[in-house]
Amino acid sequence: MKYLRNWWSSVDRLNFILIISLGLTGLVLSFSIDEFFSMNKHTIFFVLSLIFLFILSQFNNKNIRRVSLFAFILLLILMIIIFFLDYEVKGAKRWIQILNFTLQPSEIIKPVFVILSAWCISKSIENKKFYLPILFIFFFLLLILIIMQPDLGMTVLISSTFFCQLFVAGLSLFLVFLAFLFILFISIFSYFIFDHVQSRINSFLGGISGSDTYQIDLSIKAFQNGGLLGKGPGQGILKERIPDANTDFIFAVAGEELGLIFCLVIILIILSIIVRTLINVLKVEDTYKIIAISGLICSFGLQCLINIFSSLGLIPTKGMTLPFVSYGGSSMISISILFGFLLSLTNKKNENL
Repeated sequence: MKYLRNWWSSVDRLNFILIISLGLTGLVLSFSIDEFFSMNKHTIFFVLSLIFLFILSQFNNKNIRRVSLFAFILLLILMIIIFFLDYEVKGAKRWIQILNFTLQPSEIIKPVFVILSAWCISKSIENKKFYLPILFIFFFLLLILIIMQPDLGMTVLISSTFFCQLFVAGLSLFLVFLAFLFILFISIFSYFIFDHVQSRINSFLGGISGSDTYQIDLSIKAFQNGGLLGKGPGQGILKERIPDANTDFIFAVAGEELGLIFCLVIILIILSIIVRTLINVLKVEDTYKIIAISGLICSFGLQCLINIFSSLGLIPTKGMTLPFVSYGGSSMISISILFGFLLSLTNKKNENL
């Protein structure tokens, strides 16, 4: 008990409560999906995520970097191995099947790459110049592997987070503009190369031959059916017709069953985590921590934004989960690692480590 009291006294308690609240929201929504097996697995992954989060939140800076380096190398190897396996879902090779579970290395690699990026950038600021070229080599290697899967949404998310870290570290506005052009180029390239990307963008634009707006139409209808207070937990009917309702369109399920007010509560929790973290950044003086925390919260915020905007039809669908809310083992583990890192970096006992 003394050990837990010491942990509780040093950790950012408000952010921890907000993070748990977000996870419990996803757990509640999982009970409204009419698939007991999926619901059961969501509960298992939620418990595992809490364990990961708790353990990582106690690590000091050095151990976090060591874990990130080991995990990055392992996950990078797994991403290469994937291309030699036969397991494929909807034309994409992103997962490794282990018994009855699937693992998506590209999902889990996001937070560990943020930590390694922050470390290399901070070292380059200290005039250790060879760190930055090595970082860019691994950055482009990672992007190539993700594009080949193919996964445009993940490519945009990792690229945006990486350039956000460079901007926080002092990147000029001109280079930020070049970074934007780089992401735009990748998007245009993917549009002409990958059929599923072209289909999603055509669906978003509408009126283009061959476009399919089925998912978006049902998602928007779900919000309309829910109104202010929703139809009640488990009472939604469109979740049975929306593909990937428990992952990519979980926000639409919340809209139909729990209504606008509950959706606003979810958004409020997300914004509170972001604002609380940014307030903590203002108290930090260590360059590495500033870049790392900024990158982690940028990754979390952008993923939330992409999922919610996709559900509302404001951007093309990306096939991206709502962190700690959507069903998905890899997604739950990834975001628990991200939150664990955040709580560790803002932990009072690690201030001088």
